[in-house]
Amino acid sequence: MKIIVIFLLLYGVLFADVLNVKDTFPYDSFNDQFDKKVAITPQTKKIIISFSKKNGKAVKTFLQTHKGYLKKEQAVYLADVSSVPSLVMFLFMGPALKDNNFSIGLIEDEEIVEILPKVESKTTVISLDKMYIKSIKFVDNLQSTVK
Repeated sequence: MKIIVIFLLLYGVLFADVLNVKDTFPYDSFNDQFDKKVAITPQTKKIIISFSKKNGKAVKTFLQTHKGYLKKEQAVYLADVSSVPSLVMFLFMGPALKDNNFSIGLIEDEEIVEILPKVESKTTVISLDKMYIKSIKFVDNLQSTVK
């Protein structure tokens, strides 16, 4: 019996479904680089996610040149740091992230990363309507999201 329970738990982790349009976004907050909560609420309209250093730099450059973009678009920015060793995060990446003048929700859990939609070398932009996923786009740069 224990083997069946363990198998079912592992099956759920190994074959977790990736989020799709019409799904509810399942997370309501992430800690940012200042260890404060980045809330995802029914008022949140857009979630921007970078999964690589290259995409993170592109998002950073965009947000620095488009000051107030996150607030204006009712958006949050998340970065996948799940594969960064804790010592590297503490000594190098953490201090560098604190130099930004905007909040970055840090995705530290690999299980969360597994269900988030992604395409290699692209930034994921999820549009929400009261926590329901309206659309998922994979972009090279955020300029294409500016109205």
